[in-house]
Amino acid sequence: MKWTIAILGLLAGNVIAMVVLMAVAHSGASEVIPNYYDRAAHYDNEIDDAARSRTLGWHADVSLEGAVIAVVVRDRAGLAVDGASVRVTGYSRAHGQPIDAALVLVSDGAYRAVLRSPAVGVHDLTVVIERAGSRFTSPFSIEAR
Repeated sequence: MKWTIAILGLLAGNVIAMVVLMAVAHSGASEVIPNYYDRAAHYDNEIDDAARSRTLGWHADVSLEGAVIAVVVRDRAGLAVDGASVRVTGYSRAHGQPIDAALVLVSDGAYRAVLRSPAVGVHDLTVVIERAGSRFTSPFSIEAR
């Protein structure tokens, strides 16, 4: 009788664990990297973009505070890069919330955008800056508080 109760208890515990796992998996809080297959299939393109960006010599500093994302862009000589098209895309690691923002110039080399909701936690972002046929891309991991 003890063995029967032990086996039934283990089976019941397994069923309960599977129900909990199914509920969590279907909660909508996806933690899968968006477009992971496309990024992997085109990884050579990312390597080429990184090489072109290093050759260009631009540097971007990214900050993310609350709902405000800011990027400061400087060239190799430390001068502001104005008149560029700046876009930041990415996602939150914990919440899977996508970020896709076109930033506007607010001062010398400083671009800014307000997101739909405040960003909290660690984010993986990609900054793309284009000006006069030049294209700079850079990945960033940043923590917003």
